[in-house]
Amino acid sequence: MFQETCTRLETLVSPEKIYVVGSNEHVGELQQQMLQIYPHYSPEQLLIEPLSRNTAPAILWGILQIPKNQRKEPVAILASDHLIKAPENFISALKSAEPLASSGYIVTFGIRPDRPETGYGYIKAGEALEVGFKVADFVEKPDQATAETYLESSDYTWNASIFMATAETWLDEFRKHAPELLAPFEKKLTAGKDLADPENIREIYESIEADSIDYALLEKSTNVAVLPVEMEWSDLGSWESIFQVSEKDSQGNVLRGNVITHDTRNSLIFSSKKLVTTIGVENLIIVETDDALLVCDMSRSQDVKKLVETLKREDRHEYKFHTRVMRPWGSATTILENKIYRIRILEILPGKSMSLQRHKQRSEHWVVLKGTADVQRGDEKVLLKENESVYIPIGMSHRLGNSEKSPLQIIEVQQGQYLGVDDIERL
Repeated sequence: MFQETCTRLETLVSPEKIYVVGSNEHVGELQQQMLQIYPHYSPEQLLIEPLSRNTAPAILWGILQIPKNQRKEPVAILASDHLIKAPENFISALKSAEPLASSGYIVTFGIRPDRPETGYGYIKAGEALEVGFKVADFVEKPDQATAETYLESSDYTWNASIFMATAETWLDEFRKHAPELLAPFEKKLTAGKDLADPENIREIYESIEADSIDYALLEKSTNVAVLPVEMEWSDLGSWESIFQVSEKDSQGNVLRGNVITHDTRNSLIFSSKKLVTTIGVENLIIVETDDALLVCDMSRSQDVKKLVETLKREDRHEYKFHTRVMRPWGSATTILENKIYRIRILEILPGKSMSLQRHKQRSEHWVVLKGTADVQRGDEKVLLKENESVYIPIGMSHRLGNSEKSPLQIIEVQQGQYLGVDDIERL
């Protein structure tokens, strides 16, 4: 979906004008996915936030990357998790919005509702413009009865959180309505500091409060327009929304992975590994992953966020760490872990290598499953082939790389009294 968000713009925007703002947790995956679709993309187009501060600072940082001589050109802001089944309508809408954006409006794109959805925010249209309408109001996610009245009215559309305005308009609106967000960025620029420097961005992000673009700007501005669009859009923010857009079997089920059902209807069942079986159930969401199992009534899928809040509050391991993590060099999948050892499968992409590093509190043992490994072990450099292994004692510098043309797979066994990421000393 991230890649589709980029590539559906190709008829309007050249790849070097696409900026991506993402989390430090996803830097490896973002780099990999950008390189897959744009082999020559510049790393400067990837803006990695050191802290989560919601959408307003992310958008502002992206806008400030645009050269001053291009700031009268319209800029589109897109989330990476939207499904658009009629991209030609989407492109047409962006073209239609260009005159509005060029005249000083922030243009939002409203999706005509086809059901009384309670999981989306709504936009109320006001005065008619030459194209679209002035925004009369932004409405929070409604209850069921209110959503049904919105569905009957032609004034309300779903807030797709897709925006367009010139960089000049964006900066003027930030200066007018959220100067406390803009000031730290401008202070660095005035002092000749580079916003691409991670340390400068960290200082900025530590000095500002989290805020969404809706609260910081859109709900305060008088220069916001809405353009109703029909483009078969879905914000896949819940399992129910994934169920709604997916192809179903003859019993109305969406099944993926190792799943067997009997007398099961209108359910979404995903399995990543274990066999999941059901008998005589309907309207359920069942999702099995390596570290958790979700069972939920289809109509309650929006409440999953309440469980996430519980995981946060209890500081649960499952909230903070994923079984499979992406890295610039490939991926690492944890298959077994406790307090004194961790077993992972590492995949090193062709031509990639880890950083040279060492650990003070753990040793590592590597076994080659597939491919040929370039191993640096202290001052020694060796090639390991399939079924061969090497031991890295505590304190020894080491690096793992892959100079072959196919992926390298390794089993890694870490062992020690402490296995945290802060026991990595990069050399």
